[in-house]
Amino acid sequence: MREKLRYSWVLVLVGLLGCDLFAPREPEAPVAESGTFLQPDTPERVVENLQAAIAERNAGNYGRSLAEDFAFVPTASAQSRDPALWAGWNRAREEQYFTAMVAAVTPSATPQLQLSNQTASFESESRYVLEATYRLAVPHTRPDAPTIVEGRLVWEIVQQPSGLWALSRWTDRQQGETPSWSDLKRAFVN
Repeated sequence: MREKLRYSWVLVLVGLLGCDLFAPREPEAPVAESGTFLQPDTPERVVENLQAAIAERNAGNYGRSLAEDFAFVPTASAQSRDPALWAGWNRAREEQYFTAMVAAVTPSATPQLQLSNQTASFESESRYVLEATYRLAVPHTRPDAPTIVEGRLVWEIVQQPSGLWALSRWTDRQQGETPSWSDLKRAFVN
């Protein structure tokens, strides 16, 4: 009896204080990835995901497109200017560069990657190589970094043990006097 009386007093006290202890709370927003990311079940989807991640300034989706053993080979001129920077360039460094670049992009602007003169081939069942001329426009606020880079890229996209594809190796090649993607990466990783 005493226990019931004590319980009743607690309910009366909670009611008098106006506590919404038993009221439903506001629902939380669903947990979901933002941006455009297609399941990378083909090498072409990896290319689409990278282009979308760049345009949407989405560092998470950019990183999801890279293989764990990702490697970047800079242009010969970038390599000779700063060999220590490129030694051991890996996925973490790539994500670091991209995150820094995205943070510097003008809020209302959209970076744009154009690929042309593409040749693609399957080197094996699990290795796809895309060569293309690129032009990347990045409207950022850093005066020490190029806003337009051009060159030729070689993307080696490999099938992972999960069956999905990811960018494993990226080779950058200079074309003309315009800054290359290597120059852009160097500016944002330093």
